[in-house]
Amino acid sequence: MLAAACSGKGPPRPDTVPLVAAVYASKPESVDTDIVRSGQTLDGVLARGTISAQERADLVFELRQHIDPRRVFPGTEVDIHRWADDGSTRMVEIRLNADSTIRLERTPVGWDGVVRVTPTVVDTAYLAGTIEEGGSLDQALVNDDASGLPRTERKALAADLADIYGYRLDFIHDIYPGDSFRFAYEREVRPDGTSRRRRILAALVVNQGDTFPAIFYDPRGNGGDYFDTSGRSLHLMFKRYPVPYVRITSGFSWRRYHPVLHRYRPHLGTDFGVNVGTPVSVTADGTVRFAGRDGGYGIVVMVRHMNGYETRYGHLSRIRPGIRPGVRVKQGQVVGWSGATGLVTGPHLHYEIRKNGRPLNPRSVTLPAAPPVPKERMAEFREVVEQRMTLLDSLEHAQPTVLAADSAHGRPPITN
Repeated sequence: MLAAACSGKGPPRPDTVPLVAAVYASKPESVDTDIVRSGQTLDGVLARGTISAQERADLVFELRQHIDPRRVFPGTEVDIHRWADDGSTRMVEIRLNADSTIRLERTPVGWDGVVRVTPTVVDTAYLAGTIEEGGSLDQALVNDDASGLPRTERKALAADLADIYGYRLDFIHDIYPGDSFRFAYEREVRPDGTSRRRRILAALVVNQGDTFPAIFYDPRGNGGDYFDTSGRSLHLMFKRYPVPYVRITSGFSWRRYHPVLHRYRPHLGTDFGVNVGTPVSVTADGTVRFAGRDGGYGIVVMVRHMNGYETRYGHLSRIRPGIRPGVRVKQGQVVGWSGATGLVTGPHLHYEIRKNGRPLNPRSVTLPAAPPVPKERMAEFREVVEQRMTLLDSLEHAQPTVLAADSAHGRPPITN
């Protein structure tokens, strides 16, 4: 347009010259990045950034509208933005994790905070591998740097897989060289290419020639479960153990020498050797019957379940806030943290399971299975099975620990 206006004979008239809108450049700023150190508070980081005491107080007041400042843990990244001309603070960004950043901007009337969530795209990824001599499934996943996944993510996937098959296969003792696995899982991918897992959609473990499929399906809209191809749940109504790493220090016995009382008495549960502060999860859905101190149990949580079952979690260091009588809890929900309260010689978790008041041995009792797929949902379930088994079959000849994403092939994420 400007060229056309200037192409006539003689100088252009003022009214034919186009006007260009004014452009206002942002004031230049500087950014200082600091990390919250061990034993340090956010206030200490801000003070080190030469933010005045009054500014810090106002900023923390606004921050409290979004999170408890005490939840800004060591390792948290803090960016302080300043105007270059006078050094005054313009903005503070606190990166809580890979997915959430709190931005606090100074305005004429004070600080204004907003939580910025990193956008993600959901896709489906695949992993496959074979167990080598002297190795384990956990090692095959965790030690595989070629998969492109962070080590922490690979470790979490190994734990997920072990949890899915926890009632069918012991991944420590039942896996042999030559056994194989393949599974598809949903993940959320961030703009920078990093990702986090969501859930395993389908898995197949070949163990000594036998195949063990696992299909995720949510027939009741309550979070879903894993089933075999016939619709039977892979899980029992109860998880076998309330802690992730099992080291049994004392088993169930009707006559055991008590190390504190120095006499023989029944030991009606199982003791797990765990460090103080280990999360303790309820082993089945239920309702809290008691939460507090009770004699030799020390701090204990007692949960009532269906069909007359009850579980007890003793010698805790503390109970999770909100866990009180009458509160419903879900299988796997943390109800407290292990400790050394009550009649103990050292930190451990005491776990009991009872039916109609009668103590049961958690290690040998036959526990009820979780419900199967309802008959009225079987037709839909079979369609899901066909879809996901076809997906797993396509991975049968893939190289071990192959990773790919649906988005790379133009396929939408698999959902249920």
